[in-house]
Amino acid sequence: MESNLGERLEQALFELDVSQAQLAKRSGISQQSISYIIRNKISDSKLAPKLASALGVSPTWLILGIGNLTEGYAREIPVINSYFILQKFLRDGRLHGFVNLIFTEIYLGKQAFAYQTELKQVAICSLENTFEAEEFLFLDSSGHRVVHEPMDNAFPIYEWRRRNVEY
Repeated sequence: MESNLGERLEQALFELDVSQAQLAKRSGISQQSISYIIRNKISDSKLAPKLASALGVSPTWLILGIGNLTEGYAREIPVINSYFILQKFLRDGRLHGFVNLIFTEIYLGKQAFAYQTELKQVAICSLENTFEAEEFLFLDSSGHRVVHEPMDNAFPIYEWRRRNVEY
């Protein structure tokens, strides 16, 4: 069965558990435009590449219906254990050399990271609060703490995750 851009966009939102409002915030495209594409089952739109990028789905799939929804099954997120390394990551957008990684299935933004708060625990954070976080990881050169409202140097926590660390 053939589908159009509007139907594929609706499917992506459903499968990724993302609301139109969240997609609008991530993409910078108005919620009205997103709703229009879905409601009217639009075949193509110049907004499609930007929507695919914001959702973290394959642009070929969203635009043409070819291939799979996701480019891969998991997204790599660097594990960072130093405020100064985090600042370098936020400035450069990536880390060079050997980097410990964890994987997540949801798109948390271009600069998502996992901050190691304890030997076997990380907080998966993002620059963007697209998931209505209730906890934020405040970081500065003296350390970290969890706060319950947004503030400067506080990153929304998507998930706490235990890690097995072997040396």
